[in-house]
Amino acid sequence: MKIGIFTDSYFPQVNGVTFTIKAWKERLREKHEVFIYYPAGHYRPEHDEFPFSSMDFRFYKGYKVALPFGISKRAKNLDIVHIHGLFSMAIAGLYVSKRYRLPRILTYHTPADHYIGYITRNKTIQTGLMKLYNLWERKLLNSCDMVTVPSNSIRDMLLRKGVKEVTVLSNGIDLDFFKPVNTESFRKKFRISAKKVIGFCGRFGYEKHLEDLIGIADNFDGEILIAGQGPAEDHFRRISRAKKNVKFIGFLTREELLEFYSCLDLFIFPSTAETQGLVALEAMACGTPVVGADALALKDTIQDGVNGYCYKQGDLKRLMQLIDKAYKNRDELIRNGLETVKEHSLEKTIEKLNEIYDRLAGR
Repeated sequence: MKIGIFTDSYFPQVNGVTFTIKAWKERLREKHEVFIYYPAGHYRPEHDEFPFSSMDFRFYKGYKVALPFGISKRAKNLDIVHIHGLFSMAIAGLYVSKRYRLPRILTYHTPADHYIGYITRNKTIQTGLMKLYNLWERKLLNSCDMVTVPSNSIRDMLLRKGVKEVTVLSNGIDLDFFKPVNTESFRKKFRISAKKVIGFCGRFGYEKHLEDLIGIADNFDGEILIAGQGPAEDHFRRISRAKKNVKFIGFLTREELLEFYSCLDLFIFPSTAETQGLVALEAMACGTPVVGADALALKDTIQDGVNGYCYKQGDLKRLMQLIDKAYKNRDELIRNGLETVKEHSLEKTIEKLNEIYDRLAGR
């Protein structure tokens, strides 16, 4: 089959959505032809990737809004439309599927209503935008033949918002890639000498609440590593200036990311806006237990007391208690985490996705 992926997020953006789409594409090509339609940026596309003119989204640094003019000509021979996103490229996918009478599936990655605060601080305007957004989201999702989400919590959230039918499909992680590795060179490169090391990696957004991790620095007798980049980076760097054991190490390559996870004793994940939390699963696959916020999908990904611990975001006293507890039970948490990630293997995800495509194509 010819699968068309329409996404609002793709390289050079670096986030869970882009890497998920790339991983799916590589595995799906074993059975299908896969074409990706996305907002243009400073990235050299492969032969089956089609960028469209775009403009910067002024409210969230690094994101672009595509202007998909001429999409129908470049996507006229597809068998299935697969939408990843909720905005301009979603509209493009919707248009193509209607014009050529193709089945369409939407994979839900981001609860965009959690990001309204980036657009305005005015509560009245926020309320109006939320109503408009939720109306659009429900209409778009209910127009699709299938909607997939990566966790039960997000499925339940969408059902409460009026989406008629939702299927859980993990984003999946490549267990051939994510596994414990030697960290000697990584420690040397970033001058990591402490016996105890905890940290976080990902996009620096306010919703990640890294102020929790920075806030426990004075009570933690080791180093805290923070890797990544994003629109709230200046804010998090500013509030950590007086913390001598907090170290920002910048953007990491995929290979360095393996060493980063393996270097940590614990991965700390205070985010309140995750639909799955892929970095938590990646950390577990590298033998690193997770302590994270008891919010949205992290309640599913982190099985409290089994492969990690959950705390109420903002409760720094409880976070510190759970970090101490995780150190004491670390061996058990590692074993259970390695078992957890087997259920989220990329192979299982692609197998289920192929079954979905076959069902949709048979309609």
